Amino acid sequence: MLYDIGFAIFSIFYLPALIFKGKLHGDFAERFGAYNADKRKALEAARGAIWIQAVSVGEVAVCKSLVSKLRAGFPNKKIIISTITKTGNELARKLFSKDAAIIYFPLDFSPVVKKVVAFIKPCMYIMIETEIWPNLLKELAGSGIPSILINGRISDASIGKYTLARSFLKNTLARVSRFCMQSGLDAERIISMGAPKERVSVTGNMKFDVDIKVDLKAMETLREALSLKADEELFVAGSTHRGEEKIVIESFKELLKDFPKLKLLIAPRHIERAAEVRNEARRAGLGETQVIVFDKIGYLNSAYSYATLVFVGGSLVKHGGQNPIEPAIFEKPILFGPHMFNFKDISMTFLKNNAAIQVSDKEELIKSAKLLLKEKGRRDEIGKLAKEVVEAGCGATERNIEMLKKYA
Repeated sequence: MLYDIGFAIFSIFYLPALIFKGKLHGDFAERFGAYNADKRKALEAARGAIWIQAVSVGEVAVCKSLVSKLRAGFPNKKIIISTITKTGNELARKLFSKDAAIIYFPLDFSPVVKKVVAFIKPCMYIMIETEIWPNLLKELAGSGIPSILINGRISDASIGKYTLARSFLKNTLARVSRFCMQSGLDAERIISMGAPKERVSVTGNMKFDVDIKVDLKAMETLREALSLKADEELFVAGSTHRGEEKIVIESFKELLKDFPKLKLLIAPRHIERAAEVRNEARRAGLGETQVIVFDKIGYLNSAYSYATLVFVGGSLVKHGGQNPIEPAIFEKPILFGPHMFNFKDISMTFLKNNAAIQVSDKEELIKSAKLLLKEKGRRDEIGKLAKEVVEAGCGATERNIEMLKKYA
């Protein structure tokens, strides 16, 4: 009851912020369990399905390896994927519209989750990473529906807050059927938060199980847009955040002095910021043929395949970094900044194996990028080691599938 009251008060104050930020999209009614006729029909056909909650783009990307294995392991079950963010929803529809019903996650308000659970009637609920919604978990437990956390992760930034709320969380975590955590440290942390020790397992990080399907049409579209000549090279800055595009652009401008045929491609994490990033490039005196900015999702992997070197965004600003695994699949030399705390274990594994270069600031980014652009052998060596790191870390998805079968 107190949680519902607090949630309602928060929602009242947060609604104007959603409107101001332009996040009150046309499908927002789905967050109240209100679906249009086509969506209701799809969900009715999927009753008894496996329900996967994937907050945003990163969690949806994890589903690439999960969904195909779920279909093979549970051939008689349909799949529902819910997201919270619009970009996550768009990516889920792009990747899985033929394999799953895609919805927005319901607000964690008792009347709403009660309505949605009764309508969907899932056979199992899977939450990716750290998706702890008290009212939904209570409703699922009360309806006898197992809930499983997979690819579980408790970041350095969040453990303190979770520990403070341990007395509240303990009852909520007791309703979760199984916790499949990425690492031993994550397992220790979830137990310290109140999860029953006997329900916690370490199954590894599913982000190593990247199932990249090359989209030939996307690659061709990008190739034409880039107009790369045989003697030109491409610096890709993927999933960047506000504050670091300026650093990347200034670094690129410096690199042009030694590598005049270099091009820069920036893929901002939030594509609605594309115009802002283009303006940053213009202010630096750079043209659109020198700096290409993505304003559509679904092309970043194709960009990585063409890259000479890659910078992983969210790491020169205190965002926590983005996933370095996808460029590693393409055997690309990877650079990232000091703030990789959201991918702490992964980034440390890359660094320990000399499979990436960490830079602390613009000067180090320029220095390391120059080294890689000058020495093809060094680029090839780092790219090869990066792919080996990914191959060595594979298998978590299969282990999670075996765990899920116990609750089918």
